[in-house]
Amino acid sequence: MQLVTIGLLAVVLLGVAIVHFVKVFREINDPNGLPGPTQIPYIGRIHDLPIDFMWLKFKEWDDKYGSGGLYRTEMLGAKFIIITNEKVAEDMLVKRAKYNSDRPVIRSLFDSKSSHGSMEYLPLMGRNQYWARQRRLTHAYITEAANAHYHGVMYFEAKRWLARLINNPDSFQASLEDMASKVMCQLTWDDPSLSEYCTKSAWGLLRQMSPAGPMTNVLTPLWHLPWHLNPWKRAERKRHDEQQAWWMDRFLAVREKTGKGEMRPCWTRQFLEKTALKTSISGDYEASSVIGMLALVGVFTVAGPLSYWLVSMVHHPEWQAAVQKEIDEVCEGRLPTLEDSPRLPVLRACIKETMRWKPNVPTGVAHETEVDDVYNGHFIPKGTRILPLDWAFLRNPDKYPDPDNFRPERWLEPGWPTFQEPLTQYPTIKGMSSFGWGQRQCLGMSLTQDELIVACGSLAWCFNLRRKRDPVTGVELPVPLDKSNSLLIIKPDPFQMAFEPRSEERRREALRLWEEADANDRQTRAQFIQAAREGRVPPVQTV
Repeated sequence: MQLVTIGLLAVVLLGVAIVHFVKVFREINDPNGLPGPTQIPYIGRIHDLPIDFMWLKFKEWDDKYGSGGLYRTEMLGAKFIIITNEKVAEDMLVKRAKYNSDRPVIRSLFDSKSSHGSMEYLPLMGRNQYWARQRRLTHAYITEAANAHYHGVMYFEAKRWLARLINNPDSFQASLEDMASKVMCQLTWDDPSLSEYCTKSAWGLLRQMSPAGPMTNVLTPLWHLPWHLNPWKRAERKRHDEQQAWWMDRFLAVREKTGKGEMRPCWTRQFLEKTALKTSISGDYEASSVIGMLALVGVFTVAGPLSYWLVSMVHHPEWQAAVQKEIDEVCEGRLPTLEDSPRLPVLRACIKETMRWKPNVPTGVAHETEVDDVYNGHFIPKGTRILPLDWAFLRNPDKYPDPDNFRPERWLEPGWPTFQEPLTQYPTIKGMSSFGWGQRQCLGMSLTQDELIVACGSLAWCFNLRRKRDPVTGVELPVPLDKSNSLLIIKPDPFQMAFEPRSEERRREALRLWEEADANDRQTRAQFIQAAREGRVPPVQTV
């Protein structure tokens, strides 16, 4: 009798579970709702969304379900809307920004949104008071940075990089990232020697925040395991604490030097001298975090596009030759500068087409809805994650005919949908969808564009960029087009290529320019310190 009762109870419970499953299945696959792939209750589509190159799967679903410019899916109960049309993105993320500008939680970071007052990661923060005040501060610094000192740092590091490529071309990927890092370390702390750790810290944070990073970003319940059973949380605690301590050490070192009058201009000194008493930044911890985050973001936002520039030029030697011809005619043998930029539209077109052809944030960066909303008759609940799929935007054949091929002429010739005049101003990468949308648009667009123009222009001035030949067989080594990491901001997998100086004269000139710049920098730094110690540079009172 007892077995019969247990059996009947099991049948009833199974029936209830089946009814509930069917009910949930129908709710999440409502034919009157947004289109999208069929959802399985509780898991959504996580079972067939690959961690690697997930933007390709999102684009595959777009081709099937995204005729209206957006579709829906779910992952372990989290609701997603994938936007695949720029007009829809403009409607939802710009015109309705006050409803759709929050950020989702990144599970593998402690308090990524600063909901509990961590105040650490500006680009990832929720739309709260910490985000608002840090964004104002960052905007002021980047705007004020566009001066002779800012440009001088870029020229200096570009010259260093050319010399490193001449002397050690096989380490170009490491020196490329180091160049981008040295620019940011100089702007932030006036110390290029910090670049090695800054680069390591930047990629460590990027991995931690990416779906292709720790599995706890996808299988989020694992993050809540007890500490002793949770290697992901222990590893993040170590990474996080080292990063924060390093940022604070840099901040305090600049304060000490500034107080002695021995600190040259940089963003941290500017904060200590001019900003600290005028801003609502809460103290040293928040200040060191917002300034440190500036340095980290500047590494991977430049390194990715610059790496793909090399790929673009190797695969399209006719465009490389066109850029070189333009630089030779405009600059008459000298290294190009940003003052030449209005007369270098081919260079700017190749940079912009590289960023379209190989977007460095192909999935886009997710927003999160802050209130219940309705768009085109479809209900969108609060907390829905909105993913503006940059890969789809930049592969739109109506706006970008022949989208899968590298066609810089689309920015230069009338008749293409993307052509704009005057060519002294256009093409420009500022405003590209890769930099985000609305209130979440990246503040460093001008800095990124300037650094890419300086770096890419310098490369074209100095080198012929070619495939490398195997020293034994003489066969050209491949430079893959479609191999990359799958982090939120991508870069090509390691590859080999050749940097051939365009002439012996150009090689000698590049080395001379670096030797001269390095000597001048050493002398200027020594003279500044000497003047400070002799009391000819008054110490600054800091807070």
